Amino acid sequence: MTLSTQTSKTSYTGNGATTVFPVPFPFTRGDDIKVLLRQDGAEMSLLPGTHYSIAGEGSPSGGSLTMAEPPATGTTLVLYRAPAIVQEVDYVENAAFPAETHEAALDLLTMICQALDEKIGRAVLYPVSTPQEDIRDSTAFLDTCQGAREAALAAEAQASASAAQAQIQAGLAGDCVLQAQVAVGQAQASVGGLRVSAGDTTPGSLSAKLAAGDGLAETLLFPGADEALRLSLALAADPGLELAEGLLRVRVAPGGGLSRTAAGLAADIGSGPDQLSTNSILSLTLRPAMVAGRVFNHALLGGM
Repeated sequence: MTLSTQTSKTSYTGNGATTVFPVPFPFTRGDDIKVLLRQDGAEMSLLPGTHYSIAGEGSPSGGSLTMAEPPATGTTLVLYRAPAIVQEVDYVENAAFPAETHEAALDLLTMICQALDEKIGRAVLYPVSTPQEDIRDSTAFLDTCQGAREAALAAEAQASASAAQAQIQAGLAGDCVLQAQVAVGQAQASVGGLRVSAGDTTPGSLSAKLAAGDGLAETLLFPGADEALRLSLALAADPGLELAEGLLRVRVAPGGGLSRTAAGLAADIGSGPDQLSTNSILSLTLRPAMVAGRVFNHALLGGM
């Protein structure tokens, strides 16, 4: 017969139902056909008579393969021709020349060449012009490549693990920073804080104590021992704050303000028969007479 095709391998996708598959190339013996099943990257060689049977040997158009069990869905069934590399034709001197036997021998040689060509087609080859001294021992070279690949995969896995650990450590560090910020806030609230009365057990900032906005409770501006307040106030149009020294009480003029000087607090108290001059106001105690002032900025000096 003649070989009009170079095909020596084919594959089919399993569906869990089909058991008969075409062999679309000629083969001289059933044992020349090899069958394997591929699933999830792994290959399993199947055995003739146990897993499958072959029909159609010697036919120019090929034959068929019948599976004992249908290949499962997602698997790949691979059929390929791999004849034994032997020469079995023996010619007797002066005997008749058997053309059919000779042609069968040529067919077998061609099938062997096609099988080798298919195998070489899956190989990694050096360029044709590569000098002989640059061609490495194939087995040793492949072992080296495999070792390098495994080392690279191990390094990649280690890098991934290190990255995951770094993320965990970053998260822990973030938690520590947050805890530190909370601790600082608590420390700031408890050290050098303001107490507005003898019964106030939680020292805090003036901002927290004046959270009511424009409303100022009278006890808010009575510092305890070793405490001093520095305030910057803008007064409403109505009379707002009074400054008291001893039994003398004066009222800050509408629109006036307070400022800190080397001598204590100075006030723009305006003019009037019952007002003190600015220079005579020293170390005054603040007493809100009514709700009127807005605190723009403040600072606590000293501590409890």
